[in-house]
Amino acid sequence: MASTLINLYRDKRNGKLGGVCAGIARHFGIEPWLVRVLAVTCLIFTSFLTLIFYIAAWLLLDDKPTDPAAQSSHIKTASWQSGLSADEALTRLESSLQGLNTRVVTLERLLTSAEFRVRREFNELDKQ
Repeated sequence: MASTLINLYRDKRNGKLGGVCAGIARHFGIEPWLVRVLAVTCLIFTSFLTLIFYIAAWLLLDDKPTDPAAQSSHIKTASWQSGLSADEALTRLESSLQGLNTRVVTLERLLTSAEFRVRREFNELDKQ
């Protein structure tokens, strides 16, 4: 669980109060208004507990880094919110998909290799 929360930051630039909801929304790839509605709903039904969690997140989470290399490569964040034209966004998407295709080809080559089959058979023998 700790490895999933490594990239969880407060996003004060897009946030309304402390940037906690905007940071959670950015981390999970959803709209910030949806997280805000959920937070307000939780605040109404479990007021004290939600308030404590929000304040704790506000104090414990770091601010979102301003380094562009640390930014998410999510298409929505990287494209229309950053002001890219449609051609630039498609070029960026195409290069991302080409990199993914290369990784899939490499994985397929590994899984269909004789070495992989032999290792799997040895692992099955070790389990017996």
